[in-house]
Amino acid sequence: MSSPIHTTVMRRVRILYVIGLIFNTVTLSVFVAIVAIGALAHSVDIGSVWHNMPGLANGTAPEQFLITAFEHTKFVTQTALSALIFASIYFFYRFMINLRVVPSVRIL
Repeated sequence: MSSPIHTTVMRRVRILYVIGLIFNTVTLSVFVAIVAIGALAHSVDIGSVWHNMPGLANGTAPEQFLITAFEHTKFVTQTALSALIFASIYFFYRFMINLRVVPSVRIL
């Protein structure tokens, strides 16, 4: 027999467990990536970008193309791309720390 206190406490524990599953690092990084890609697709015609890109076998041409394309985009697009890159690196690093693959480094 469960008491009302036991039922209340277990309900709160389950709620906190579900919140922990929803807001873990991997879920958050996937959400950030999806939002950034959606915002990018809304403001940039991605099909035209891939069509104009040189072949990957052309040495440094793909890198130069991406740098030039980044320089010729709007500020909002540059900010979204930069945020996506930095957030992805941050969340990937946090994920690797949780797997104990890389050592933890305390910044600030």
